[in-house]
Amino acid sequence: MRRVALALSFVLSGGCGPELGVCDEPQALRVAYDGLESIDGAPPSGLPAYEGQALMIQSCGYGGFCHGADGIPVANRHAAPSGLSFDVQLAAADGTVDEERVARQRRGRFRVVQEATDILRSIDEGTMPPYGDATQDVFSGAPRYVRLVDGDAEALPAIESEEGREILRNWLACGAPIVERAAPRDDGVPSRVVPPLPLPPIEPTWPSIFENLLGGRGCSRVLCHGGGDERAGFRTSADAAATRSALLEAASGSECDPSQRLVVPGDPAASLFLAKLRGDAPCGDPMPLGGIPLRQVELDAVEAWIACGAPDGACPP
Repeated sequence: MRRVALALSFVLSGGCGPELGVCDEPQALRVAYDGLESIDGAPPSGLPAYEGQALMIQSCGYGGFCHGADGIPVANRHAAPSGLSFDVQLAAADGTVDEERVARQRRGRFRVVQEATDILRSIDEGTMPPYGDATQDVFSGAPRYVRLVDGDAEALPAIESEEGREILRNWLACGAPIVERAAPRDDGVPSRVVPPLPLPPIEPTWPSIFENLLGGRGCSRVLCHGGGDERAGFRTSADAAATRSALLEAASGSECDPSQRLVVPGDPAASLFLAKLRGDAPCGDPMPLGGIPLRQVELDAVEAWIACGAPDGACPP
């Protein structure tokens, strides 16, 4: 795998970076949506981002890898230097206010603006993104951003394509505007809001949790629980029944007490899976790693499913 650190390309290339040029603000504020297509057919999340913002998220590690948020595991950076974080994912999918996540997004945008010409130069030189067979395996299954054209969804062009490069250049020239969230803040503070596409909610049934949580929220990516990370507590697969068995049978993972189970049917309080989704687990990282936390209604659905025994279908009446 060609693990070329972006910072290294900055040092070696020298000289002035490419001109950012003129800002076309209406173009910079065009919206794309996450997950209407995915490499492995995972269901969508429908969360919005401006097109340039979406290309940065999609190409720089989805917040949990490579140039993701500060504080992610070193192994997840794949040689990208610590501190060079371009995480501009949404601060929230709803009105919930988490100032740490708001600050994370703003830091990511600030760093993108700081490094704008060097980011563009690294794309022109072909050093970023570091494509290759291994990298494609890493991002296999990651949801792709699409835009709506006459009501139909089409994938955003790749960041290194001529059109993708122009989308990114213009977005950078306009100061890298970002969508902060998909619903107004609960505290009334103004923020950039773009509603998501209407999508099926996570329900207290295994089919819904399998499709709309593990698939739709990116847990099934190869780099996460799709088989590429030995630290993962369990592995997903395309088989819903096999994935449920793996989730119920798996131990907590390498960073936690091995006697603690991810799911204890009938006992949400003892289930580390739910604690990780809530972000209050006593060990390991909160989940989704680098992603947007689940809304309370989604957490309630997972809790209800575990409480009624974690069945392979819906909870009994």
